[in-house]
Amino acid sequence: MSKRDDLLEQILSELTEIKQIISEFREIKHIVLLNSRENLKKEIEDIASTDERKVIWGLLDGMTLTTDIAAKVGVSARTVQIFVSQLEEKELVVTEKRGYPKRRIDYIPSDWRLSEVSRVG
Repeated sequence: MSKRDDLLEQILSELTEIKQIISEFREIKHIVLLNSRENLKKEIEDIASTDERKVIWGLLDGMTLTTDIAAKVGVSARTVQIFVSQLEEKELVVTEKRGYPKRRIDYIPSDWRLSEVSRVG
Protein backbone atom coordinates (compact mmCIF):
# COMPACT_ATOMS: atom_id res chain seq x y z
CA MET A 1 0.00 0.00 0.00
CA SER A 2 1.08 3.52 -0.70
CA LYS A 3 1.21 6.32 1.82
CA ARG A 4 -1.87 7.78 0.15
CA ASP A 5 -3.83 4.55 0.57
CA ASP A 6 -2.75 4.31 4.21
CA LEU A 7 -3.88 7.88 4.82
CA LEU A 8 -7.25 7.28 3.13
CA GLU A 9 -7.78 4.15 5.19
CA GLN A 10 -6.98 6.05 8.37
CA ILE A 11 -9.38 8.86 7.42
CA LEU A 12 -12.18 6.39 6.69
CA SER A 13 -11.57 4.68 10.00
CA GLU A 14 -11.73 7.99 11.86
CA LEU A 15 -14.91 9.01 10.00
CA THR A 16 -16.53 5.75 11.03
CA GLU A 17 -15.57 6.46 14.63
CA ILE A 18 -16.95 10.00 14.39
CA LYS A 19 -20.24 8.67 13.01
CA GLN A 20 -20.46 6.29 15.96
CA ILE A 21 -19.82 9.12 18.42
CA ILE A 22 -22.52 11.26 16.78
CA SER A 23 -24.94 8.36 16.98
CA GLU A 24 -24.17 7.94 20.69
CA PHE A 25 -24.68 11.69 21.29
CA ARG A 26 -28.07 11.50 19.57
CA GLU A 27 -29.01 8.62 21.82
CA ILE A 28 -27.94 10.57 24.92
CA LYS A 29 -29.87 13.62 23.70
CA HIS A 30 -32.97 11.48 23.29
CA ILE A 31 -32.64 10.05 26.80
CA VAL A 32 -32.13 13.49 28.33
CA LEU A 33 -35.16 14.84 26.48
CA LEU A 34 -37.31 11.94 27.64
CA ASN A 35 -36.22 12.46 31.25
CA SER A 36 -36.83 16.21 31.21
CA ARG A 37 -39.90 16.36 28.97
CA GLU A 38 -42.42 17.37 31.67
CA ASN A 39 -40.19 20.12 33.08
CA LEU A 40 -39.42 21.39 29.59
CA LYS A 41 -43.09 21.33 28.60
CA LYS A 42 -44.05 23.31 31.70
CA GLU A 43 -41.35 25.91 31.09
CA ILE A 44 -42.42 26.35 27.46
CA GLU A 45 -46.12 26.48 28.34
CA ASP A 46 -45.50 29.15 30.99
CA ILE A 47 -44.53 31.46 28.12
CA ALA A 48 -46.43 29.88 25.19
CA SER A 49 -49.70 30.42 27.03
CA THR A 50 -51.99 31.09 24.05
CA ASP A 51 -52.80 29.17 20.88
CA GLU A 52 -51.02 31.87 18.84
CA ARG A 53 -47.87 31.56 20.91
CA LYS A 54 -47.92 27.79 20.59
CA VAL A 55 -48.07 28.10 16.80
CA ILE A 56 -45.25 30.65 16.88
CA TRP A 57 -43.17 28.20 18.97
CA GLY A 58 -43.79 25.53 16.35
CA LEU A 59 -42.58 27.85 13.58
CA LEU A 60 -39.31 28.81 15.30
CA ASP A 61 -37.21 26.59 13.05
CA GLY A 62 -34.32 28.95 12.29
CA MET A 63 -35.40 29.13 8.64
CA THR A 64 -38.53 31.26 8.93
CA LEU A 65 -38.32 35.03 9.27
CA THR A 66 -40.20 36.57 12.18
CA THR A 67 -42.33 38.67 9.81
CA ASP A 68 -43.31 35.52 7.92
CA ILE A 69 -44.20 33.82 11.20
CA ALA A 70 -46.38 36.80 12.11
CA ALA A 71 -48.18 36.62 8.76
CA LYS A 72 -48.77 32.87 9.09
CA VAL A 73 -50.16 33.21 12.60
CA GLY A 74 -52.12 36.40 11.97
CA VAL A 75 -50.38 38.55 14.57
CA SER A 76 -48.11 41.58 14.35
CA ALA A 77 -44.38 41.20 13.81
CA ARG A 78 -43.91 43.01 17.12
CA THR A 79 -45.96 40.32 18.90
CA VAL A 80 -43.62 37.66 17.54
CA GLN A 81 -40.55 39.71 18.48
CA ILE A 82 -41.76 40.17 22.07
CA PHE A 83 -42.45 36.46 22.40
CA VAL A 84 -39.04 35.58 20.96
CA SER A 85 -37.38 38.00 23.41
CA GLN A 86 -39.13 36.28 26.31
CA LEU A 87 -37.97 32.90 25.02
CA GLU A 88 -34.41 34.21 24.62
CA GLU A 89 -34.43 35.38 28.26
CA LYS A 90 -35.27 31.78 29.27
CA GLU A 91 -32.61 30.50 26.81
CA LEU A 92 -35.26 28.48 24.94
CA VAL A 93 -34.41 29.97 21.54
CA VAL A 94 -31.34 31.23 19.74
CA THR A 95 -31.09 33.63 16.85
CA GLU A 96 -28.05 32.63 14.84
CA LYS A 97 -29.12 34.75 11.88
CA ARG A 98 -30.93 38.02 12.59
CA GLY A 99 -34.68 37.62 12.30
CA TYR A 100 -34.57 33.82 12.12
CA PRO A 101 -35.13 32.48 15.66
CA LYS A 102 -34.74 28.78 16.35
CA ARG A 103 -35.89 26.56 19.20
CA ARG A 104 -32.80 25.59 21.20
CA ILE A 105 -34.41 22.22 21.85
CA ASP A 106 -36.45 20.85 18.97
CA TYR A 107 -39.46 19.88 21.06
CA ILE A 108 -43.14 20.55 20.45
CA PRO A 109 -45.53 18.94 22.93
CA SER A 110 -47.60 16.36 21.06
CA ASP A 111 -50.81 17.39 22.79
CA TRP A 112 -50.61 20.88 21.27
CA ARG A 113 -52.01 19.60 17.93
CA LEU A 114 -50.52 22.51 16.03
CA SER A 115 -52.18 21.54 12.75
CA GLU A 116 -55.53 22.39 14.40
CA VAL A 117 -54.24 25.41 16.29
CA SER A 118 -52.48 26.89 13.23
CA ARG A 119 -55.85 28.04 11.91
CA VAL A 120 -56.21 30.58 14.71
CA GLY A 121 -55.21 33.63 12.67
